[in-house]
Amino acid sequence: MERCVVDTSVLISKRLDAVLQCAERYVTSVVLLEYMTWARRSAEEAAEPRRRGYLRLLQLLPSLLRQLDIRVVDGVAVEDVDIAVKWVLERGVNPGDALISAVARRLDAVVITRDRDWERLPEVKSVILP
Repeated sequence: MERCVVDTSVLISKRLDAVLQCAERYVTSVVLLEYMTWARRSAEEAAEPRRRGYLRLLQLLPSLLRQLDIRVVDGVAVEDVDIAVKWVLERGVNPGDALISAVARRLDAVVITRDRDWERLPEVKSVILP
C-alpha cells in the first residue's frame, strides 16, 4: 500500500505488521488523543503491575512513532469537519472515526483499522484487520 492512516485500534492491538506494508504512514491527532486516553484510563483502572505496563505504553508512544516512521498529520481542514459532521449525523459514525476518515480521504490514504465501523464509510479506502 502506498499511503496509510493508522487507526487507534491497530496501535492498541499491536497489529503493527500491517502498518509496515505501507510506504507512507500517518496518524491523526485524534488517534493520538484516543490512544493516550485509552492508556491513561486503563492504567487508572488496573492493579499493579498492569498499571505500570499501561503507563509504559504511554511513555513509549513517541518512540514507537519514530521507529515505525509514522508521521502526525498536522491539522484538520474545515472541509474535513464538514464531511465528518455529515457522517456523524447521517450514518451514526463515531466522531473520532469520522474525523480520521475525512483526513484519510483528503490524503488519498487507506485507513488501517480493526474497527468494523469503517464498513459504513465505503467512500473511504480501508483495510479492516481481524
